[in-house]
Amino acid sequence: MESDRIVFHGTLAELLDKVERGEMVPRLQASHAPPCKFWTAFQVLNGIRHMVPVIHGPKGCTYSVAASYKMPGCEYRGVPFEPTTCTAQNEVDVVYGGEGKLLEAVREADRRYNPDLIVILSCCCSGITGDDVEGVAHTASREVRARVLAIRSEGFGGDFRSGYEDAFRVVMDLMEPRREIMKGYINIIGAREGPTYTEWSQDLDELTRLLAAIGVRVNGVLCGGCTVEQLRRAPSVELNASWCYDWGQKFGDLMEARFGVPYARTGQPYGLAATEEWALGVAVPLGLEERAREVLRKEAEAVAPELETLRRCFEGKTALIEISEFPGPIRALSLARMTQELGAHPIVINLHPYTVKERMPSIKFLLQRGQNPEVILTKGLFALGSFASSSETQAEVEDIARQYDRAIYVGTPLRQPGVPQLNMTTITGFPQYGFAGIRNMARLVQSGLAHASRPRSRLFRQVLYGD
Repeated sequence: MESDRIVFHGTLAELLDKVERGEMVPRLQASHAPPCKFWTAFQVLNGIRHMVPVIHGPKGCTYSVAASYKMPGCEYRGVPFEPTTCTAQNEVDVVYGGEGKLLEAVREADRRYNPDLIVILSCCCSGITGDDVEGVAHTASREVRARVLAIRSEGFGGDFRSGYEDAFRVVMDLMEPRREIMKGYINIIGAREGPTYTEWSQDLDELTRLLAAIGVRVNGVLCGGCTVEQLRRAPSVELNASWCYDWGQKFGDLMEARFGVPYARTGQPYGLAATEEWALGVAVPLGLEERAREVLRKEAEAVAPELETLRRCFEGKTALIEISEFPGPIRALSLARMTQELGAHPIVINLHPYTVKERMPSIKFLLQRGQNPEVILTKGLFALGSFASSSETQAEVEDIARQYDRAIYVGTPLRQPGVPQLNMTTITGFPQYGFAGIRNMARLVQSGLAHASRPRSRLFRQVLYGD
């Protein structure tokens, strides 16, 4: 491979060390291409059913999150369309203040939609003018039926991760103190958006199915389509467990510190070993280890043919894993562990330093668990933060694939690396977690290898990359 196409080639631990020492800082201001704090705060709160957001800002911010999150989120989780409202802030509001307008908007939202919860979100405009959104929420809560909360979520107020974490803190204000423990119940935490894009309902269904077989019930998925009532009683469950350690970690730590709810620290259940680890992480603290091991034994026996298929397809190969965009780099690292267990040599492509910086607790957690895969970061992705419609990053991935005789690409079908592919992006509408995931991945990889010689669409490539 041409050395000028590569900005880093080493292990995950070595990349983390460089990031901590400030050696890998991209020159472009928005090279990591993340959503802003306002978007990510909205993403969490959008996962609460019968919640009406009142965005204190202009129409543009409102339309963007409504079109990207609220409308598809409601459609995906099968609930009636829930509105996204705003104060339509204009020049007059900037000069004279918009708190009165915001209060009237909250009253109208309560009167018109009769929601269980109203959340006021500030955005950049109201953040600059300094309107007191918390004070308006306090006043409105005495006048309307719904619960009213406020969050300072202006985009310039923090990075994308702070939006998630501040929203989790606000959500905790809906929770009641830990009282009588709900025996046999847990929360699945760290979800957001409804669920859609980042946590598929099919994955959550598989986890719920597995838990039920062990004898564990789920109070709610926080905040992936949960209700205000589920949030209210959330501190009284026996245990919190995350569907993804990266997003569950902060919420779990916050709830443990405030309410004393124990938190099961496990990774994503990709493949047999990680699935067993996730299930036992829940079962052991609840005194259900013996039952869980018996369930896991039977489940593993049932997928033995699929596990053999996966081993046959991956053994002795190089797994090139690139999930730099949705569903995210932590999944890429989870897949690296799975492919290694199946006999492949995993190489994670394009794990951006910004991602490492913002997910440092999760990266360190994975390293402590012995996950330290080889990582390659290309020049184009490092500069751009995204590969969408980039002929440069496509050429870089092709270069990497050419270096290995028996490579298999695990990532997005938007790429055309010239080797067999396994589609592991959110475009797929079936479980990847647990034993159902093992069945699905076996079918996918078998199909990918069988049809690897079929030509890809030249027109599709021209549309994406212009060549």
